[in-house]
Amino acid sequence: MTDSAREARLAQLLATIRTHPDERWTSGRVQDLRRLTGEAPCRTTARRDLIELAARGHLAQHGPDDNRFYTLKTRKDGA
Repeated sequence: MTDSAREARLAQLLATIRTHPDERWTSGRVQDLRRLTGEAPCRTTARRDLIELAARGHLAQHGPDDNRFYTLKTRKDGA
């Protein structure tokens, strides 16, 4: 996958998360979202995308490794 395709996928995911700011996002939820858009979702890709958006400061990470979820960072989170 090209960097531009990856960036487009991340931008689309972030835009969707921003439309649901109070919800929890998991790799499974991202996979479900991608199924709805006709993509073939991969759990590893969904997980990496969430981790990347968190690393860029857009998402806050919560929970242990085996039950991790992400939420949109808000001003009160320091974003």
